[in-house]
Amino acid sequence: MNEIQKLQQDIYHNYAKRVGLDPEAVYLHGTILRPVVPLDTGKKGLFILGAYPSARFALIDGISDVPTADNLGPFESERWFDGCRVRQQPSARELEELFLEPLSLQRSTCWITDLVKIFLFKQGHIERYKKLNAVVPSGYLREDFFDLAKKSLLWLEKELEAAQPVFMITLGAEVAGVLRGIRSKTAQIKLLKPEYSTLTVGSISVPVMHCAHPGILMRRNDSKNPWPSKHCHEFIPALEQARKDFGF
Repeated sequence: MNEIQKLQQDIYHNYAKRVGLDPEAVYLHGTILRPVVPLDTGKKGLFILGAYPSARFALIDGISDVPTADNLGPFESERWFDGCRVRQQPSARELEELFLEPLSLQRSTCWITDLVKIFLFKQGHIERYKKLNAVVPSGYLREDFFDLAKKSLLWLEKELEAAQPVFMITLGAEVAGVLRGIRSKTAQIKLLKPEYSTLTVGSISVPVMHCAHPGILMRRNDSKNPWPSKHCHEFIPALEQARKDFGF
C-alpha cells in the first residue's frame, strides 16, 4: 500500500471522529455520511483547495433538493436521476472551465481536495429534513464551517506533506480566512488577490494564491459582481505567470 492510499484510508475512516463528528452519521434514508476523499492526487504540481463537498440531492415526497448521499469525490463529475430529472454536479465543470482549461492543466496532474471533508447542511436543507420528519446529523452544519475547518488543518498538513505541491490555489474567501486565521467576512474578501504569498500549515510552507469561489465566478450576468471580470483579466494572468515561475 502506498503513502497516498494510506492517507485516503485515514481520511475515510478517521476524519469525522477526529474533528468531533459522529462517524456513523446518516442521511435521511440511512445512507452513511462519509468523508469525501481526494481522488486526483497529482504530486509536485498544483494543489487546489475548496471549502467542503456538495452532495447528491433528490426530490422526495414533493420536496426538492433534499440531500441524500455523498459526492463521489471533490469537484468530481457525476450525473444522477433525482426522482424528477437528470442532474449533474456542476463543480467539476466549473473547476475545468475556470481554472484547468485556462491554465492548460489536466486534473490528473493536480491534487484536488476540500478543507472540510464532509457535506454540511445549510438552513434550507435543515428545513427540508424537518418537513420529512428527518433529523440532520449533529454537527454537520454549514454554520460550523469555520470551526470544522480549523480542526481540519492537521489533515490539510497531511495532504500537503503527501502532495509536495509547488503551488497552491484556494477557492473562496472563507477558505482563505481559515488559513490566515481571519473570521471577519470583509477581511476575508480582502485576502482574494491576484498575487501569491507564502502559507505555512504546520511544518509545511507553500506559495499560495487565494481565488474567488467558482460559484461567484460563474455569475457572469450580474452587473454588480466584479469577480468574473477580475478572474479573467487579473487572476488568470497572475496564475499563468505563477505556472511559469513554479513549473506546475
